[in-house]
Amino acid sequence: MKRKITLLLAFFPLLLNAQSYVNRVIILNEGHYDYVNMVQTVPVTVGAYNPVTHQYAAFDTILNARFASHVLVDGSSIYVAADSFLIRYDADTYQRLATATVTGIRKLAVWNNQLLVSRGEYMVTFNSYFRAYDKSTLAFSYELTTASGPQFASENIVVKNNIGYVAINNGFDFGNEVGLIGRIDLQLQQYMNEINLGTTGKNPENMILDGNTLYTVNNRDYTTASISNVDVVSQAVNTTNLNTSTGCGASGYTPGYVMFQVMGDNRIARFSVSTLSMHDTLLINRSIYGMATDPVNNLIYIGETDYLSSGNIFIYNLAGALLDSFAVSVSPGTMDFDIRSTAGIKSAEELTTFSAFPNPFNGLITISSSQRGEKVFVITDVAGRVIKRIVTDEYNVTIDLAGCDAGVYILQQEEHAGKMKIVKQ
Repeated sequence: MKRKITLLLAFFPLLLNAQSYVNRVIILNEGHYDYVNMVQTVPVTVGAYNPVTHQYAAFDTILNARFASHVLVDGSSIYVAADSFLIRYDADTYQRLATATVTGIRKLAVWNNQLLVSRGEYMVTFNSYFRAYDKSTLAFSYELTTASGPQFASENIVVKNNIGYVAINNGFDFGNEVGLIGRIDLQLQQYMNEINLGTTGKNPENMILDGNTLYTVNNRDYTTASISNVDVVSQAVNTTNLNTSTGCGASGYTPGYVMFQVMGDNRIARFSVSTLSMHDTLLINRSIYGMATDPVNNLIYIGETDYLSSGNIFIYNLAGALLDSFAVSVSPGTMDFDIRSTAGIKSAEELTTFSAFPNPFNGLITISSSQRGEKVFVITDVAGRVIKRIVTDEYNVTIDLAGCDAGVYILQQEEHAGKMKIVKQ
C-alpha cells in the first residue's frame, strides 16, 4: 500500500519537543458474526499500529467472541471488552496477562486499582449494570445491583474527583430508550444519584469529559440525534438538537468540538461547544464505523468496513485532509492510544525507532525500523546472553527464531538506548 511520507516527517518534531508521544495506536476489530446461522465468519482481533514505521499487526485473536465493544490503554496495560470476555494485555509484549468472564460487558474505565465496567445486551436483563474489578488480576471487586445502581443497560464511564459517571441509555430495548447519567461514589462504592438528560437527551451512546463538563452524543430513538453538555459541579444540563435525519454512527472529541457522523453520511460534522451550534463539516467521502482522536498530534483516526470481509483505518488532520491509511480487519470499531512520556530524552536517536511483529511470535519475527542505512540489532535472553545478532540496511528484516525456547527475550539496537521485550510462544 502506498504511504505518504509527510505523516512520518510531521511526527519527529513532536517526539523531540513534546512531553508525550503516541507509541502505538491500539485497534479493536469487531469481526463479523452471522446471527442468522449463528456462525462466526470473521473473528474478533486486536492489533497495534506504529505511527513512526507505519506498520500494523494484529497481536491477538479472541475466539468465541461474537463482537467487541471497547479497548482501553492504561499505563503498561491494555484492556479489551469482547462479548463476554474481559482481557488484560501487556502493552509492550501484547501477551495476555489475565482474563475474566463478564456477560454483557460494554465499556471500561480505570479508577485507582480498579477497572470499572458497564453492561448491557440485546434481549437480556441483568441484575447489575455496573461492576468493578481489580485492574491487575481482573478479580471481581463489587457491583451495584439494579436496586442500588443503574437500572438499565449502560455505555460509557468517565471518572472525575473519585466520582464515576455512567451513561445509561437502555439502548438495546428499542423504543424504550432513556437518557440518564448515574453518579457513583467510587470510594464508598455507593450510588449517589442520576442526572436526567430529558426527553431530547435519550440514548447517550458516547460521553466525553473535558474539565468540569460532560458531553454526550445522544441517538434518541435513532430518528434524530442531540448533544448534551452537563456541568459536573452544578449538574445543570443543556441539550442541543442536531436536527439530523437519523442517529450518529460514530463520534469523537477534539478541544472545542464534538465530532460526529450521521449514519450513512460521508462527512464529519463539528459541533462547537463554545457556541453550542454546528461549526462546520469535513467532507471525507466515507461512511465510517469507528472514530478516535489522537490528543497528542491532533489527528482523527477513522475506521471503515464492509462488515463482511475488509476493514481500513484512515488518518486525517483537523482540516479533513487525508494523511495516511492502512488495512486492518473487519469492523474496526474502537481505538485507543498508547501515549508515553519523552521526559529526559535528548534526541530522536534515543527513542526506540524500531518495532517487532508479530509479538508474541512462534518462529518468524519481523523487525521494522524507520532509520536509513546499516543497523545492528541484538536479541538476548533475560540473563543477557546473546541469542542473535542481525546486521541489515533494510527497513524490514524477518528472522527465524523457531529454534529458541519459549519465553521472554530482549531486542535492542546496538549503540541506542531503546529496547523492547519480545515473547516466543
